[in-house]
Amino acid sequence: MSQFLHDFVVGIDVSSEFSIVAMLAPSGELIRKPFRIDHNPAGFHKLLDILKKEEERLERKPIYFVESTGIFHLPLFFFLRSNDLQGFVLNPLSVHSIKNFDLRKVKNDQKDAEAIARLAKYQDVKFSLVPEPQILALRMMTREYYALSDTLTEMKNRLCTDLYLLFPGFLDVFSNIFGKTALTVLKKFPSPRAIQAADTESLTSLISKISRKGTDWAEKKVNLLKDCAQLASSMPHEFSLLDAKIKVHIDGIESMQASLDGIVKQIHAMIDSELFPADAKRNIELLDGIPGIGFLTAATLIAEIGDFSLFKSAKAFTAFFGIDPSVNQSGKFQGDRNKISKRGTRIGRRILFTIAMASIRTTRKGDEINPVLREFYAAKCVNKKKKVALVAVMHKLLHYIFAVLRDQKPFEIRQPKDHQSWRNTKLGQAPAA
Repeated sequence: MSQFLHDFVVGIDVSSEFSIVAMLAPSGELIRKPFRIDHNPAGFHKLLDILKKEEERLERKPIYFVESTGIFHLPLFFFLRSNDLQGFVLNPLSVHSIKNFDLRKVKNDQKDAEAIARLAKYQDVKFSLVPEPQILALRMMTREYYALSDTLTEMKNRLCTDLYLLFPGFLDVFSNIFGKTALTVLKKFPSPRAIQAADTESLTSLISKISRKGTDWAEKKVNLLKDCAQLASSMPHEFSLLDAKIKVHIDGIESMQASLDGIVKQIHAMIDSELFPADAKRNIELLDGIPGIGFLTAATLIAEIGDFSLFKSAKAFTAFFGIDPSVNQSGKFQGDRNKISKRGTRIGRRILFTIAMASIRTTRKGDEINPVLREFYAAKCVNKKKKVALVAVMHKLLHYIFAVLRDQKPFEIRQPKDHQSWRNTKLGQAPAA
Protein backbone atom coordinates (compact mmCIF):
# COMPACT_ATOMS: atom_id res chain seq x y z
CA MET A 1 0.00 0.00 0.00
CA SER A 2 1.24 3.47 -0.84
CA GLN A 3 2.35 5.71 2.00
CA PHE A 4 0.63 8.63 0.23
CA LEU A 5 -2.83 7.02 0.15
CA HIS A 6 -4.43 9.69 2.40
CA ASP A 7 -2.41 12.67 1.17
CA PHE A 8 -3.11 15.57 -1.16
CA VAL A 9 -1.19 14.32 -4.22
CA VAL A 10 -0.19 16.35 -7.28
CA GLY A 11 0.93 14.71 -10.51
CA ILE A 12 2.88 16.83 -13.01
CA ASP A 13 3.51 15.79 -16.60
CA VAL A 14 6.53 17.86 -17.67
CA SER A 15 7.58 18.92 -21.16
CA SER A 16 10.18 21.43 -22.28
CA GLU A 17 7.99 24.57 -22.38
CA PHE A 18 4.98 23.74 -20.20
CA SER A 19 3.57 21.20 -17.76
CA ILE A 20 0.15 19.69 -17.14
CA VAL A 21 -0.91 19.41 -13.48
CA ALA A 22 -3.46 16.99 -11.99
CA MET A 23 -4.49 17.17 -8.32
CA LEU A 24 -6.04 14.38 -6.26
CA ALA A 25 -7.78 15.04 -2.94
CA PRO A 26 -7.09 12.78 0.05
CA SER A 27 -10.28 10.91 -0.91
CA GLY A 28 -8.83 10.18 -4.36
CA GLU A 29 -11.20 12.45 -6.27
CA LEU A 30 -9.84 14.66 -9.03
CA ILE A 31 -10.01 18.18 -7.55
CA ARG A 32 -10.32 19.93 -10.89
CA LYS A 33 -9.67 19.29 -14.54
CA PRO A 34 -5.92 18.98 -15.22
CA PHE A 35 -4.56 22.38 -16.18
CA ARG A 36 -1.54 23.78 -17.97
CA ILE A 37 1.21 26.00 -16.59
CA ASP A 38 3.93 27.59 -18.70
CA HIS A 39 7.57 27.34 -17.70
CA ASN A 40 8.04 30.99 -16.83
CA PRO A 41 7.67 33.05 -13.62
CA ALA A 42 3.97 33.66 -14.20
CA GLY A 43 3.26 29.96 -14.76
CA PHE A 44 5.25 28.81 -11.72
CA HIS A 45 3.55 31.33 -9.41
CA LYS A 46 0.15 30.41 -10.84
CA LEU A 47 0.72 26.79 -9.77
CA LEU A 48 2.02 27.84 -6.36
CA ASP A 49 -1.06 30.02 -5.71
CA ILE A 50 -3.41 27.17 -6.67
CA LEU A 51 -1.58 24.69 -4.45
CA LYS A 52 -1.59 27.09 -1.48
CA LYS A 53 -5.35 27.68 -1.83
CA GLU A 54 -6.05 23.94 -1.98
CA GLU A 55 -3.72 23.40 0.98
CA GLU A 56 -5.80 25.81 3.09
CA ARG A 57 -9.06 24.23 1.94
CA LEU A 58 -7.98 20.61 2.48
CA GLU A 59 -5.79 21.40 5.50
CA ARG A 60 -3.06 19.21 4.01
CA LYS A 61 0.23 20.12 2.36
CA PRO A 62 0.48 18.95 -1.24
CA ILE A 63 3.05 16.33 -2.20
CA TYR A 64 4.03 16.63 -5.84
CA PHE A 65 5.40 13.98 -8.20
CA VAL A 66 7.12 14.52 -11.53
CA GLU A 67 8.32 12.07 -14.13
CA SER A 68 12.07 12.20 -14.71
CA THR A 69 12.55 14.00 -18.03
CA GLY A 70 16.28 14.65 -18.19
CA ILE A 71 16.57 18.30 -17.13
CA PHE A 72 13.14 19.75 -17.98
CA HIS A 73 11.57 18.87 -14.63
CA LEU A 74 14.33 20.44 -12.54
CA PRO A 75 13.36 24.16 -12.66
CA LEU A 76 9.79 23.46 -11.54
CA PHE A 77 10.94 20.87 -9.00
CA PHE A 78 13.39 23.24 -7.32
CA PHE A 79 10.92 26.12 -7.43
CA LEU A 80 8.31 24.14 -5.51
CA ARG A 81 10.90 22.76 -3.12
CA SER A 82 12.17 26.27 -2.38
CA ASN A 83 8.62 27.15 -1.33
CA ASP A 84 8.55 24.48 1.37
CA LEU A 85 6.75 21.80 -0.64
CA GLN A 86 7.73 18.13 -0.66
CA GLY A 87 8.31 16.40 -3.99
CA PHE A 88 9.59 13.20 -5.54
CA VAL A 89 10.75 12.01 -8.95
CA LEU A 90 9.29 8.91 -10.61
CA ASN A 91 11.08 6.64 -13.05
CA PRO A 92 9.56 6.87 -16.57
CA LEU A 93 9.35 3.05 -16.72
CA SER A 94 7.07 3.02 -13.67
CA VAL A 95 4.91 5.80 -15.06
CA HIS A 96 4.60 4.12 -18.45
CA SER A 97 3.37 0.89 -16.84
CA ILE A 98 0.15 2.53 -15.57
CA LYS A 99 -0.73 4.52 -18.69
CA ASN A 100 -2.35 1.52 -20.39
CA PHE A 101 -4.85 0.60 -17.65
CA ASP A 102 -7.82 1.95 -19.57
CA LEU A 103 -9.25 -0.17 -22.36
CA ARG A 104 -9.68 2.89 -24.54
CA LYS A 105 -6.59 4.02 -26.38
CA VAL A 106 -6.28 7.58 -25.08
CA LYS A 107 -2.89 9.29 -24.86
CA ASN A 108 -2.60 12.95 -23.94
CA ASP A 109 -0.86 15.11 -21.36
CA GLN A 110 -3.96 15.44 -19.17
CA LYS A 111 -4.26 11.65 -18.86
CA ASP A 112 -0.53 11.33 -18.22
CA ALA A 113 -0.60 13.88 -15.39
CA GLU A 114 -3.55 12.09 -13.77
CA ALA A 115 -1.79 8.73 -14.22
CA ILE A 116 1.29 10.07 -12.40
CA ALA A 117 -0.85 11.27 -9.49
CA ARG A 118 -2.79 7.98 -9.21
CA LEU A 119 0.37 5.91 -9.48
CA ALA A 120 1.95 7.79 -6.57
CA LYS A 121 -1.24 7.72 -4.49
CA TYR A 122 -2.26 4.09 -4.88
CA GLN A 123 0.84 2.12 -5.84
CA ASP A 124 3.84 1.32 -3.67
CA VAL A 125 6.10 2.63 -6.40
CA LYS A 126 9.80 3.33 -6.11
CA PHE A 127 10.59 7.03 -6.17
CA SER A 128 13.76 9.04 -5.89
CA LEU A 129 14.88 12.35 -4.49
CA VAL A 130 16.73 14.94 -6.53
CA PRO A 131 20.36 14.96 -5.33
CA GLU A 132 21.95 17.95 -3.67
CA PRO A 133 22.61 20.78 -6.14
CA GLN A 134 26.38 20.22 -5.97
CA ILE A 135 25.99 16.53 -6.86
CA LEU A 136 23.51 17.36 -9.60
CA ALA A 137 25.92 19.92 -11.07
CA LEU A 138 28.71 17.36 -10.94
CA ARG A 139 26.49 14.85 -12.76
CA MET A 140 25.79 17.38 -15.50
CA MET A 141 29.49 18.16 -15.92
CA THR A 142 30.57 14.52 -16.08
CA ARG A 143 27.81 13.66 -18.56
CA GLU A 144 28.85 16.64 -20.68
CA TYR A 145 32.42 15.34 -20.61
CA TYR A 146 31.41 11.96 -22.03
CA ALA A 147 29.09 13.56 -24.59
CA LEU A 148 31.97 15.70 -25.87
CA SER A 149 34.25 12.67 -25.69
CA ASP A 150 31.91 10.84 -28.07
CA THR A 151 32.02 13.83 -30.43
CA LEU A 152 35.82 13.79 -30.28
CA THR A 153 35.85 10.09 -31.15
CA GLU A 154 33.63 10.79 -34.14
CA MET A 155 36.02 13.52 -35.32
CA LYS A 156 38.98 11.17 -34.98
CA ASN A 157 37.19 8.51 -37.00
CA ARG A 158 36.49 11.00 -39.78
CA LEU A 159 40.14 12.02 -39.87
CA CYS A 160 41.22 8.39 -40.14
CA THR A 161 38.74 7.82 -42.99
CA ASP A 162 40.13 10.78 -44.93
CA LEU A 163 43.72 9.65 -44.34
CA TYR A 164 42.92 6.19 -45.70
CA LEU A 165 41.89 7.89 -48.95
CA LEU A 166 44.13 10.94 -49.20
CA PHE A 167 47.31 9.69 -47.51
CA PRO A 168 47.53 5.87 -47.66
CA GLY A 169 50.03 4.46 -45.18
CA PHE A 170 50.19 7.50 -42.90
CA LEU A 171 48.27 5.71 -40.12
CA ASP A 172 51.08 3.13 -39.89
CA VAL A 173 53.91 5.66 -39.53
CA PHE A 174 53.19 6.74 -35.93
CA SER A 175 52.07 4.49 -33.10
CA ASN A 176 49.57 7.14 -31.96
CA ILE A 177 47.99 8.93 -34.88
CA PHE A 178 46.40 11.44 -32.48
CA GLY A 179 49.59 12.10 -30.56
CA LYS A 180 51.28 15.49 -30.58
CA THR A 181 53.91 14.46 -33.14
CA ALA A 182 51.51 13.04 -35.73
CA LEU A 183 49.03 15.90 -35.45
CA THR A 184 51.76 18.53 -35.72
CA VAL A 185 53.14 16.91 -38.88
CA LEU A 186 49.66 16.71 -40.39
CA LYS A 187 48.91 20.30 -39.48
CA LYS A 188 52.05 21.62 -41.15
CA PHE A 189 51.99 19.16 -44.05
CA PRO A 190 48.33 18.15 -44.58
CA SER A 191 48.86 16.45 -47.97
CA PRO A 192 51.27 14.05 -49.69
CA ARG A 193 52.36 16.91 -51.99
CA ALA A 194 53.33 18.97 -48.95
CA ILE A 195 55.40 16.08 -47.55
CA GLN A 196 57.16 15.57 -50.90
CA ALA A 197 57.97 19.26 -51.14
CA ALA A 198 59.17 19.51 -47.54
CA ASP A 199 62.87 19.84 -46.78
CA THR A 200 64.08 16.52 -45.34
CA GLU A 201 66.34 18.07 -42.71
CA SER A 202 63.67 20.51 -41.53
CA LEU A 203 61.06 17.75 -41.28
CA THR A 204 63.50 15.51 -39.40
CA SER A 205 64.33 18.32 -36.98
CA LEU A 206 60.64 19.03 -36.39
CA ILE A 207 59.77 15.40 -35.62
CA SER A 208 62.84 14.95 -33.41
CA LYS A 209 62.06 18.09 -31.42
CA ILE A 210 58.40 17.25 -30.80
CA SER A 211 58.83 13.54 -30.09
CA ARG A 212 62.05 13.91 -28.07
CA LYS A 213 63.23 10.56 -29.43
CA GLY A 214 66.39 11.56 -31.25
CA THR A 215 67.46 12.17 -34.83
CA ASP A 216 67.79 8.53 -35.86
CA TRP A 217 64.19 7.76 -34.90
CA ALA A 218 63.00 10.91 -36.65
CA GLU A 219 64.90 10.04 -39.85
CA LYS A 220 63.16 6.66 -40.03
CA LYS A 221 59.79 8.37 -39.71
CA VAL A 222 60.67 10.89 -42.43
CA ASN A 223 61.65 8.08 -44.80
CA LEU A 224 58.33 6.33 -44.14
CA LEU A 225 56.44 9.57 -44.73
CA LYS A 226 58.26 10.15 -48.03
CA ASP A 227 57.39 6.61 -49.15
CA CYS A 228 53.72 7.15 -48.25
CA ALA A 229 53.71 10.45 -50.10
CA GLN A 230 55.16 8.77 -53.18
CA LEU A 231 52.47 6.08 -53.03
CA ALA A 232 49.74 8.72 -52.71
CA SER A 233 50.97 10.48 -55.85
CA SER A 234 49.16 7.81 -57.89
CA MET A 235 45.82 9.07 -56.60
CA PRO A 236 43.77 11.44 -58.84
CA HIS A 237 45.05 15.02 -58.66
CA GLU A 238 41.59 16.28 -57.66
CA PHE A 239 41.84 14.42 -54.33
CA SER A 240 44.78 16.57 -53.30
CA LEU A 241 42.43 19.54 -53.05
CA LEU A 242 40.74 17.82 -50.09
CA ASP A 243 43.68 18.45 -47.77
CA ALA A 244 41.62 21.33 -46.32
CA LYS A 245 39.37 18.65 -44.74
CA ILE A 246 42.35 17.33 -42.79
CA LYS A 247 43.06 20.80 -41.42
CA VAL A 248 39.43 21.19 -40.38
CA HIS A 249 39.44 17.82 -38.59
CA ILE A 250 42.69 18.60 -36.77
CA ASP A 251 41.42 22.02 -35.64
CA GLY A 252 38.23 20.38 -34.39
CA ILE A 253 40.13 17.65 -32.53
CA GLU A 254 42.43 20.14 -30.80
CA SER A 255 39.51 22.41 -29.89
CA MET A 256 37.45 19.52 -28.53
CA GLN A 257 40.41 18.19 -26.54
CA ALA A 258 40.91 21.63 -25.01
CA SER A 259 37.23 21.69 -24.04
CA LEU A 260 37.53 18.28 -22.37
CA ASP A 261 40.59 19.41 -20.43
CA GLY A 262 38.65 22.48 -19.32
CA ILE A 263 35.77 20.34 -18.06
CA VAL A 264 38.16 18.17 -16.04
CA LYS A 265 39.63 21.29 -14.42
CA GLN A 266 36.12 22.51 -13.63
CA ILE A 267 35.25 19.15 -12.05
CA HIS A 268 38.36 19.38 -9.86
CA ALA A 269 37.39 22.90 -8.82
CA MET A 270 33.82 21.82 -7.97
CA ILE A 271 34.96 18.95 -5.79
CA ASP A 272 37.67 21.02 -4.06
CA SER A 273 35.13 23.74 -3.24
CA GLU A 274 34.09 24.19 0.39
CA LEU A 275 30.45 23.97 -0.70
CA PHE A 276 30.87 20.43 -2.03
CA PRO A 277 29.45 17.81 0.40
CA ALA A 278 32.20 16.33 2.55
CA ASP A 279 30.75 12.80 2.43
CA ALA A 280 30.66 12.83 -1.38
CA LYS A 281 34.25 14.09 -1.50
CA ARG A 282 35.29 11.29 0.85
CA ASN A 283 33.50 8.72 -1.34
CA ILE A 284 35.31 9.97 -4.44
CA GLU A 285 38.64 9.58 -2.64
CA LEU A 286 37.72 6.05 -1.56
CA LEU A 287 36.76 4.98 -5.08
CA ASP A 288 39.85 6.63 -6.54
CA GLY A 289 41.90 4.22 -4.43
CA ILE A 290 40.45 1.13 -6.15
CA PRO A 291 42.78 -0.25 -8.87
CA GLY A 292 41.39 0.54 -12.32
CA ILE A 293 39.43 3.58 -11.11
CA GLY A 294 40.75 7.08 -11.69
CA PHE A 295 39.62 10.47 -10.44
CA LEU A 296 37.22 11.17 -13.31
CA THR A 297 35.58 7.74 -13.19
CA ALA A 298 35.26 7.98 -9.40
CA ALA A 299 33.63 11.40 -9.65
CA THR A 300 31.26 10.13 -12.35
CA LEU A 301 30.20 7.13 -10.27
CA ILE A 302 29.46 9.27 -7.21
CA ALA A 303 27.55 11.76 -9.36
CA GLU A 304 25.40 8.97 -10.82
CA ILE A 305 24.87 7.21 -7.48
CA GLY A 306 23.77 10.35 -5.64
CA ASP A 307 22.72 9.47 -2.09
CA PHE A 308 24.39 6.12 -1.36
CA SER A 309 22.42 5.69 1.88
CA LEU A 310 19.32 4.86 -0.21
CA PHE A 311 20.87 1.51 -1.20
CA LYS A 312 20.17 -1.07 1.47
CA SER A 313 21.90 -4.01 -0.22
CA ALA A 314 24.44 -4.89 -2.88
CA LYS A 315 21.61 -6.44 -4.88
CA ALA A 316 19.74 -3.12 -5.06
CA PHE A 317 23.00 -1.37 -5.90
CA THR A 318 23.60 -3.78 -8.78
CA ALA A 319 20.06 -3.27 -10.09
CA PHE A 320 20.59 0.51 -10.10
CA PHE A 321 23.40 0.01 -12.63
CA GLY A 322 21.29 -2.41 -14.69
CA ILE A 323 23.76 -5.28 -14.24
CA ASP A 324 21.16 -7.51 -12.59
CA PRO A 325 19.93 -10.43 -14.77
CA SER A 326 16.52 -10.16 -16.40
CA VAL A 327 13.98 -12.90 -15.65
CA ASN A 328 12.15 -14.82 -18.39
CA GLN A 329 9.77 -17.36 -16.88
CA SER A 330 6.22 -18.43 -17.67
CA GLY A 331 4.48 -21.56 -16.43
CA LYS A 332 6.92 -24.45 -16.70
CA PHE A 333 9.18 -22.53 -19.03
CA GLN A 334 12.32 -21.13 -17.46
CA GLY A 335 14.55 -19.06 -19.74
CA ASP A 336 18.26 -19.83 -19.43
CA ARG A 337 19.61 -17.16 -21.78
CA ASN A 338 18.75 -14.08 -19.80
CA LYS A 339 20.56 -10.83 -20.45
CA ILE A 340 21.30 -8.05 -17.99
CA SER A 341 18.33 -5.74 -17.45
CA LYS A 342 20.04 -2.48 -18.52
CA ARG A 343 17.36 -0.65 -16.52
CA GLY A 344 19.74 1.57 -14.54
CA THR A 345 22.09 4.43 -15.27
CA ARG A 346 23.52 4.18 -18.79
CA ILE A 347 26.53 6.38 -18.00
CA GLY A 348 27.18 4.29 -14.90
CA ARG A 349 27.30 1.08 -16.96
CA ARG A 350 29.63 2.74 -19.45
CA ILE A 351 32.02 3.76 -16.69
CA LEU A 352 31.77 0.34 -15.08
CA PHE A 353 32.68 -1.30 -18.40
CA THR A 354 35.75 0.94 -18.66
CA ILE A 355 36.81 0.06 -15.11
CA ALA A 356 36.33 -3.66 -15.78
CA MET A 357 38.51 -3.46 -18.91
CA ALA A 358 41.21 -1.63 -16.96
CA SER A 359 41.05 -4.08 -14.03
CA ILE A 360 41.89 -7.16 -16.13
CA ARG A 361 44.80 -5.57 -17.98
CA THR A 362 48.49 -5.35 -17.17
CA THR A 363 50.80 -2.35 -17.08
CA ARG A 364 53.60 -1.80 -19.60
CA LYS A 365 55.93 -3.51 -17.14
CA GLY A 366 53.67 -6.56 -17.05
CA ASP A 367 52.23 -5.91 -13.59
CA GLU A 368 48.58 -6.90 -13.12
CA ILE A 369 46.21 -4.03 -12.27
CA ASN A 370 44.01 -6.31 -10.19
CA PRO A 371 45.34 -9.88 -10.05
CA VAL A 372 42.19 -11.22 -8.36
CA LEU A 373 39.84 -9.89 -11.04
CA ARG A 374 42.22 -10.87 -13.84
CA GLU A 375 42.29 -14.46 -12.54
CA PHE A 376 38.50 -14.40 -12.08
CA TYR A 377 38.06 -13.18 -15.67
CA ALA A 378 40.39 -15.83 -17.07
CA ALA A 379 38.51 -18.57 -15.20
CA LYS A 380 35.17 -17.34 -16.55
CA CYS A 381 36.52 -17.27 -20.11
CA VAL A 382 37.15 -21.02 -19.98
CA ASN A 383 33.47 -21.82 -20.54
CA LYS A 384 31.90 -18.39 -21.12
CA LYS A 385 32.11 -15.82 -23.87
CA LYS A 386 34.44 -12.91 -23.19
CA LYS A 387 31.60 -10.40 -22.96
CA VAL A 388 29.76 -12.60 -20.47
CA ALA A 389 32.94 -12.91 -18.42
CA LEU A 390 33.40 -9.14 -18.55
CA VAL A 391 29.87 -8.60 -17.22
CA ALA A 392 30.75 -10.94 -14.35
CA VAL A 393 33.76 -8.72 -13.63
CA MET A 394 31.50 -5.65 -13.66
CA HIS A 395 29.18 -7.40 -11.19
CA LYS A 396 32.15 -8.17 -8.96
CA LEU A 397 33.33 -4.56 -9.14
CA LEU A 398 29.94 -3.30 -8.01
CA HIS A 399 30.19 -5.45 -4.90
CA TYR A 400 33.66 -3.99 -4.26
CA ILE A 401 32.36 -0.45 -4.66
CA PHE A 402 29.33 -1.14 -2.46
CA ALA A 403 31.49 -2.58 0.33
CA VAL A 404 33.95 0.34 0.20
CA LEU A 405 31.20 2.96 0.36
CA ARG A 406 29.25 1.05 3.02
CA ASP A 407 32.23 0.50 5.33
CA GLN A 408 33.95 3.80 4.49
CA LYS A 409 37.29 2.02 4.37
CA PRO A 410 39.97 1.99 1.64
CA PHE A 411 39.93 -0.94 -0.77
CA GLU A 412 42.27 -3.87 -0.16
CA ILE A 413 43.07 -6.60 -2.66
CA ARG A 414 42.50 -10.00 -1.05
CA GLN A 415 42.59 -13.45 -2.56
CA PRO A 416 39.23 -15.26 -2.24
CA LYS A 417 40.56 -17.59 0.46
CA ASP A 418 42.00 -14.69 2.46
CA HIS A 419 38.76 -12.75 2.11
CA GLN A 420 36.69 -15.71 3.34
CA SER A 421 38.98 -16.12 6.32
CA TRP A 422 38.70 -12.40 7.09
CA ARG A 423 34.91 -12.58 6.74
CA ASN A 424 34.64 -15.55 9.09
CA THR A 425 36.76 -13.72 11.64
CA LYS A 426 34.58 -10.61 11.32
CA LEU A 427 31.40 -12.66 11.82
CA GLY A 428 32.93 -14.64 14.68
CA GLN A 429 32.70 -17.96 12.83
CA ALA A 430 35.14 -20.81 12.95
CA PRO A 431 37.30 -21.11 9.79
CA ALA A 432 36.22 -23.77 7.33
CA ALA A 433 38.12 -27.04 7.49
